[in-house]
Amino acid sequence: MRNYIYAAALLFFLISNVLFGQTDNSNTSNKNAKDNFSLGNYKDALNEYLALIKNDSTNITYNFRIGVCYLYTDIDKSKAIYYLEKVIASPKADVNAWYEIGRAYMFDYNFDKAISCFKKYKNITNGKESFQLSSERMIQMCEEAKKQVKTPVNVTIENAGPEINSAYADYNPYIPSDESYMIFSSRRAGNTGNMQDFDGYNTADIYISYQKYGKWTKAKGIGNTINSGLVEESVGLSSDGSKLFVYADNYNAASTVMVSDKKGKTFGKPELLGNNINSLKLVTSATISTDKKMLVFACDKNEAEGGMDLYMCRKLSSGEWSTPENLGGKINTIYDEDFPYFAPDGKTLYFSSQGHNSMGGFDIFKTTYDKNTNTWSDPVNLGYPINTPDDDMTISFSATGRHAYIASLRKGGYGNLDIYKVIFNDADPAYMILSGTLMTKDSLNIFKIPEKKEIDSAKTTTVENKYTNNINPIYNAENKDTTAVKKEITYLKANAEITIIDKNTQKVYGKYMPNKTTGKFTLILPPGEFELSVKADGYEDRSETIKVFDEALNNEITKEIVLTSIVTGVTEAKPN
Repeated sequence: MRNYIYAAALLFFLISNVLFGQTDNSNTSNKNAKDNFSLGNYKDALNEYLALIKNDSTNITYNFRIGVCYLYTDIDKSKAIYYLEKVIASPKADVNAWYEIGRAYMFDYNFDKAISCFKKYKNITNGKESFQLSSERMIQMCEEAKKQVKTPVNVTIENAGPEINSAYADYNPYIPSDESYMIFSSRRAGNTGNMQDFDGYNTADIYISYQKYGKWTKAKGIGNTINSGLVEESVGLSSDGSKLFVYADNYNAASTVMVSDKKGKTFGKPELLGNNINSLKLVTSATISTDKKMLVFACDKNEAEGGMDLYMCRKLSSGEWSTPENLGGKINTIYDEDFPYFAPDGKTLYFSSQGHNSMGGFDIFKTTYDKNTNTWSDPVNLGYPINTPDDDMTISFSATGRHAYIASLRKGGYGNLDIYKVIFNDADPAYMILSGTLMTKDSLNIFKIPEKKEIDSAKTTTVENKYTNNINPIYNAENKDTTAVKKEITYLKANAEITIIDKNTQKVYGKYMPNKTTGKFTLILPPGEFELSVKADGYEDRSETIKVFDEALNNEITKEIVLTSIVTGVTEAKPN
């Protein structure tokens, strides 16, 4: 996804190019394959080596590099096993093949085999290892993964679907707390400028999709105000959706984070965060607290705890950000930390780390900030299957905490990295409040329908109709000789009941009585599809379907339910 992710691996493979070079043919295809492999373009190198190996299936170099290409592309990393097993079976195998096949077994959830290979690599190298994460660290991660897989967290993970995902890398999803839209990064075909990056994929653009009736609209580029022909990635969004953080490596900024403010329905031109931040080496991601007074970001700073670390700035009275403070050893480790994200509750910080008790590569952790003591709680791993043996980098939550969005490589996806919705089954769903009024077709409250009055002016006699039965009115006439005609309005005394049936189970969810003075009602419904049925004396029965979506933005709906009168002699005109 990001250039710096490949940097450590690229150094090893440049060395590997020399180690295996003597076995390569000098033809053009072989040269192109070697060049792409050395530059980190594993996508094109893979296709070229797959073509070459058809005529030389025992070539150790081809097998090794095909295996490595599968590991460093988000296609299907388990495919690396077949080729790397052929490599380690050869007496000519380079020692580094043992580390790589250990990773392949790890991604395939074969942790015991992975541990065995990492131990083999450790013994052969005798401490002279070539990788950023040591074999000992990889063994630790495998042991942690075995524990995590045995005790999965209670979540449901769903692919966000074809309106969001493509056959290319789709990643770094962020939503505002009401879940009304999603912003994410993509390297799909058709990006701005259609320019190719060093790894053979298009440069990244930022996309946006809106949620309507529980479904995502077709994602579109966020616009040329932000996207260019070079690299722009979404790396943070405030919980209210007003500030979008953009990683830019383009004409305006070099490998740093900028901020774009939302203006109406669009986002403005990204601006630098200030010299205290943008002067630092490689700033990669950022988040802001709900009160907009604290900024947390990730960068590679020389005096850091180790590699990428998380830092915090506070908003000064001048409007500038203060000098960054390292979050300290409780959060930062000797390994990399990245992608901080403040949850809508304003105190929970999520972040990714290769340290702590990660089950493989980067895992997502959470910590809670105590503003009274200015301290952070011990980080907690979000657990499997949110985290996997591969890199898991970002997460973004709805206000209820029931939904989150992540990106990862999982079986059954659309190709490469996909975006997934995580449903935390132990969290309460976003119940919908349905309120309204039972009305007539003339917009009258059904409990405020006047009874019909007839007056004989010659006899100055008032004839009053009394309804003693709401369904079958009985006419009771009483003559009263009087010179003063008394005009009184009485109203229909109707009984009404609302029944809610769960259409999935066909069971009655509940029965409700509207207010007999106002005709108003209020229902609280969980996510699902329901039949709302109304029975009222003197009116035709009325039914309609109510769909409740499990998203925060659909939590309150107001509607009028119109009923048709069947009582003879009852008008639906407004009273005098």
